Amino acid sequence: MFLEKIRRWMYGRYGGDSLLIGLLAAGLLLSVIARFAHFWPLVFAYYALYIWALFRMFSRNIAARQREDAAFRRIWEPVWREIGYLRTAFRDRKTYKYFRCPNCKQRLRAPRGRGKILVTCQRCGKEFNQKT
Repeated sequence: MFLEKIRRWMYGRYGGDSLLIGLLAAGLLLSVIARFAHFWPLVFAYYALYIWALFRMFSRNIAARQREDAAFRRIWEPVWREIGYLRTAFRDRKTYKYFRCPNCKQRLRAPRGRGKILVTCQRCGKEFNQKT
């Protein structure tokens, strides 16, 4: 019964998205930093992030919130992709050597322990020597 009232009240409101999660995570990080650093202006900053997150969640202007989320994703997704690449490279550091093509900057990998090898970039076709 209570959940049904909340569902009816939220009808037509924007709800949650990736920017909301980002705002909440940034607010949590700032609150931890403020707690340990004893720097009181950060308290206002993380409260502002929480209030902005609540405003976005309860907003009825869905088109504006979708534009904000799309702009956030254009910035965040390349960062997240790079983090994923770095995690993979770190996990495979004992079996593969990661490097870039000197011509087109494509990311490549080769098995470790093969000495100097001739590598052909799949994107641009340039051949170059690489130590593995």
